[in-house]
Amino acid sequence: MLKLGAPIITNVQTNLLVVVVILSLAVAFLTVTHRTFPGTKSLIVLSLTTAIWAGVYIFPPRSNGTAMIVLVSLIYFCVVVAATALFTFSLAYSNRSNWITKTVLALLSVPLLVTQLIIWVEPLRRIFLTAPLLGSSTWELQGGLLHDFLLLYVYNFEFLSLLLFLDTFARKPPKFLFQSGIILLGVFAPLLLQLAGHYGLVQAGKLENIHMGYVISVLGFAYTRHRGKIIEIIPLTREAVVEGMGDGWMVLDAANKIIDINPTAESIVGLSRSKVYGKRVDSVLTGWTALSDAAGNAKELEMRRSFRTRTDWRYLNIRMSNLRDKNKELIGKLIIWRDITERRLADDARQRARDEMFAILNALSNVATHASSLDEFFSEAIFQIIHPFQCQIAAIWLVDEQEGETGAIKLYLASHYGLTADAVQRMAEIPLPVSTFDMVVNQKRTLLIDDVPDEIRIRYAIRGIGISTFLLMPLAITQSRGDKKIIGCIAVARKDQLLFSQDEIVRLATITDQLASLIDSDRRRQMSIARLERQRLMRDLHDSVSQKLYGLVTLTEATQAAIEAGSSVMPAEVLKKIGEHARMAVKEMRLFLYEMQPVELEKEGLVSVLHHRLAAVEGRADIKARLLADENIHLTKETEVALYYVAQEALNNILKHAQATSVTVRLRKTRQNIILEVEDNGRGFDLKKLRSGGLGLKNMKERVALIHGHIEIHSSVGDGTKIKVTVGKDRVFIKKARSKKS
Repeated sequence: MLKLGAPIITNVQTNLLVVVVILSLAVAFLTVTHRTFPGTKSLIVLSLTTAIWAGVYIFPPRSNGTAMIVLVSLIYFCVVVAATALFTFSLAYSNRSNWITKTVLALLSVPLLVTQLIIWVEPLRRIFLTAPLLGSSTWELQGGLLHDFLLLYVYNFEFLSLLLFLDTFARKPPKFLFQSGIILLGVFAPLLLQLAGHYGLVQAGKLENIHMGYVISVLGFAYTRHRGKIIEIIPLTREAVVEGMGDGWMVLDAANKIIDINPTAESIVGLSRSKVYGKRVDSVLTGWTALSDAAGNAKELEMRRSFRTRTDWRYLNIRMSNLRDKNKELIGKLIIWRDITERRLADDARQRARDEMFAILNALSNVATHASSLDEFFSEAIFQIIHPFQCQIAAIWLVDEQEGETGAIKLYLASHYGLTADAVQRMAEIPLPVSTFDMVVNQKRTLLIDDVPDEIRIRYAIRGIGISTFLLMPLAITQSRGDKKIIGCIAVARKDQLLFSQDEIVRLATITDQLASLIDSDRRRQMSIARLERQRLMRDLHDSVSQKLYGLVTLTEATQAAIEAGSSVMPAEVLKKIGEHARMAVKEMRLFLYEMQPVELEKEGLVSVLHHRLAAVEGRADIKARLLADENIHLTKETEVALYYVAQEALNNILKHAQATSVTVRLRKTRQNIILEVEDNGRGFDLKKLRSGGLGLKNMKERVALIHGHIEIHSSVGDGTKIKVTVGKDRVFIKKARSKKS
C-alpha cells in the first residue's frame, strides 16, 4: 500500500515541510547559478519536484471533488518525475549522458502521461484503481494496476540509479570510497526508505517515505556538489576514457586480425568497427605498407606519417607494440595513432617565426653595413619591421645626449612611418617625464596597450590617428658592468583589433636589442672616425700649413736680423720667397678647408664632386683646372668611391709637390672600359726612385685593385705627371646600352 498522507497535519510537521521547501528551492537556485556539476538539469528538476511535493502537504484541500483530484494528480506527477530525475542524474554523473537521447526522454515521458490520463479520465480511473480514490481520513491507493505499475517504475529506477553510482565509485581504491559516502547515501535513501516502509520497518505516518527519501537525495547531492570532497568532480568510466581518447587505437590478435578499434581510429582508417572486425590488418591498411609488414613480422614499430584529408593535411605519430600475457607469450598487438597535427603546425609556425626573425636581423645588419647615414638606416629598419609584424605605424625616438639648460632628458623623433604631419610635429621632441615614455625610458619596461582610444596614458597626437594597439619598447644596450643603458625607444602600432601575441613581443624584443646594438656600434664607429679624422687633420695642419707658416716666420725674422746687422739683403728675392711660402700656405689651407666639408658622392655623382673640388681648391690656388667628362657614364657605388679617392690623392700630390700651373682631369668611356686620367704640367719625379711607393701612390694602387682596375703612372723630372686608371664597365650597363642600340 502506498500511503500519500492525511489531510490534517500538525504544526511541527508543517514547519518541517516549510524547511524542506526552502532547502529544495535553495538547492535549485545554487545549481542554476553554478552549472559546472554533471547532471545539473536533473538535480534542478529533482529539487523543484521535492519542493512542490512538500507544498502539496502543507496546503491540502478541505473537501472532495476536483480539488482533491488535482492534489492526487500532483503527487503522482511528483512521484514519476522524481524517479525519472534521479535516474537521469545518475546517468549524467556516471558520464553516460550520451544515453539521454530524445528517444529516451520521449519514452520516459510516457508513464507520466499515462498516469495523468488515468487519474483524470473517469472510466480509466474506475478500471485501473479498484479502490475509491478518496477516503474519509486518508488518501490511499489500495490496489489496482496503476498502483502496481508505479511501484515497479519507482523501484526499478531507484535500483538502476544505485547500480550506476556503485559501478562508478567501486572503481576507486577502497580508502577513497568512503569519501563518497554522502552522495551514495543520497542514492540509497529513496530505495532504502521505500523497502523499510513496504515491510513495515518504518511507519510512514503523515509524510511519505518516498518523499523523504528524495529529500535526502537532494541534500546529499547538493552537499557533495558544494563541498567538493570527492576525488573527481566529474567521475569518468574507463570505457568513456578509452572510447573518447583523442588517440586512435587498434587491437590485433595473434593472427593479426582486428578485434577492436576506437572511434578516432575509425576516422583515420576511414572504416567503421563493424567493417574491419575480424579482418586481417594487411587487408585493411593497404596504404600503410610499413605498418602491415611490421605487424606480420611481430616487430615493434614507431614511425611518423602524413596523409591528406578532404580539407587539409594531417600528421600522425604511429606506434605498434606487442601484447603479452603473464607468461610473456604473444597474444596480440596494439597500434596507436597519435594526431600531432596541431603540434606540427605550431612547430612549423614557430620555425617560420624564428626564420623570419633571423632574416630581419640579417637584413638590419646588412642595412647597417651599407647605409650611408643613420637616417637611411632607421628608414630601412622600420621597413623591415612593419610588414612582418603587420603594423601600420612605427617610430623611433632617441635620447638627446646634449641635455638642455635644465638637465632634463629629452627624446627626439629620429624616424617614423605612418604618422600624420600633426603627430610628427607634436611628437618631434618629448621631454621626460611623460607617463607613456617614462615607464619605458626610466623604468626600462615594455609598454603594451590593447585599447588605445580608452587609454589616458597615450598622448592625443598618437591616440588621434586611429590606432587600436600600441607597443612601446626600450632600445637598451648592455654596459661594461652589466647595467642597461636606454638610448631610445621604438613604437609599433596597429589600426585594426589584432593584438600583439606574446611570441611577437618576444621576437620584437630580440629585434630591438639588435637594433640598439647596431645604433650603439654606429655611434662608436662615427666617434672613432671623427677622432681619427681630427687626428689626421691636426697632423696635416701641422705638416703642411703650420710648416709653411713657420718657414714664412723664420724667413721674415732672418731677413730682419740681417738688415739690423747691416748685411746686404736683396728685397726682391726675399719678397719672392715670402710670396711662395704664403701661396703654398694658402693652397694647403684651402685644401684643408675643403676636406673638412662632407662629400655627397652618392647624391651628387662623381663628375659633380670632381668639378666642385677643382673649383674650390685648384681654381683658387692660381692653378688652371679643367674637367673633361663624357656624358652618360654609369658607375657602381664602389667604383665611384674608388675613382674619387684616386683623383683626390692625385690632385693633393699635385697641389703639395708638383708646383704645377695647370691640371686636367678626364673621365671618358670606351666600348668596354671607363678611363680616369689626371695630368699636370708640374716638375714631375723619377719613377725609379719611387717604385716602392710614396706620394700616396701606394694608396691609389690599393684602391684600384679593389675594383679590379689597372693603374698607369707616367712621369719624368721636369715633364709633369699623368695618372691613368682603367676599369671595366658594369655588365648591367653594357647590356642596357646594347639593348638601346638594338
